[in-house]
Amino acid sequence: NTTSKTISLQGEPVELTAREYAMAELMIQHCDEVVTRDFLYEHLFDENDETMSNMLDVYVYKLRQKFSKGFIKTRRGQGYIVETPS
Repeated sequence: NTTSKTISLQGEPVELTAREYAMAELMIQHCDEVVTRDFLYEHLFDENDETMSNMLDVYVYKLRQKFSKGFIKTRRGQGYIVETPS
């Protein structure tokens, strides 16, 4: 729900920080598309932030813990993808 900035999984709300929500929303908006690390950095982080080296990995890990390991899939050398459930 983009109005209330909430996400539910099987009818249950998932507690997310603002950054986790922003990343999940961005990935879902680009569902079935490979999203590069650079694209995610550009849209989610302040370019002046010196601590970005592993922040993206941390947020991917947190979202996988809150949803499922298969929520965000890694495409080696390309980026990440959220696929439409079959």
